[in-house]
Amino acid sequence: MPKPTAHNFFRHPHLPHIELRMATDSRDCYQTHTHDEYSFGAIDAGDAVFSHGGQSTVLSPGMAVLMEPGMAHACNPVDQHAWSYRMLFVDAQWLHRSFLPFASGNHAHRLKLAQHASKAPAVYKALSRIANAMRDGTEALELDELLLRFVASHALVPLKAAADLGSNDTALDAVRRLIDAQVDSHLSLEKLAQASPWSEFHLIRRFKQAYGQTPHAYQIDQRLNIAKKLLKQGVGAAHVAHQLGFADQAHFQRHFKKRHATTPKNYLGVAGG
Repeated sequence: MPKPTAHNFFRHPHLPHIELRMATDSRDCYQTHTHDEYSFGAIDAGDAVFSHGGQSTVLSPGMAVLMEPGMAHACNPVDQHAWSYRMLFVDAQWLHRSFLPFASGNHAHRLKLAQHASKAPAVYKALSRIANAMRDGTEALELDELLLRFVASHALVPLKAAADLGSNDTALDAVRRLIDAQVDSHLSLEKLAQASPWSEFHLIRRFKQAYGQTPHAYQIDQRLNIAKKLLKQGVGAAHVAHQLGFADQAHFQRHFKKRHATTPKNYLGVAGG
């Protein structure tokens, strides 16, 4: 029998805005999901398929992936063969604030990434250096400098090239903000459509085209992103399930495992890193 996947989480004691996840010999498969954070991953061994926005990229050792918050994606091993990776999660608000001078005082919109997959050795090397620094307990100031240098040098599109939100984007953003504001509620599609210029059917299509998920899948995903934070704060799984509007603890655990390939209990048990 294949040995189980090792999932390890590392957090710096003085930098709550950074988290490192390491997976070794993983055969876990993930449903399409999102993260609240900016996500940067280094592929260390094996091959996997990176699916996002209707595109699929085969990842191999030495490659990297780069994702904005809310980007619907899935990374799954090729032919169920084992692969290993390190994924860095960076708090979006912190990163926006860090680049505020370059954004001309406006960080309401996400930063634009130049690419979502890279074969460049320099990108993989820079990510590896940050991951190693996380594991080695590097001083906070040095680690932040490494991270911001990586983002500026390897991740960002020049901000002058970033497109402004159009009218459709503004309407879709209003729907997304409504879901975010009532993430624990049982929202109806009718109510969401009332916040947009479209019928329920066309809202589903446009929302999925824009965000890679239906409104319901997006709501579940946001609940799970909040759930991770509550678990790290010591809130029990049963209370998290109730607080976030899941039918019961089993319902919460099922969705959590589908998207994160681990149970809430296991995530909580290794969260200290």
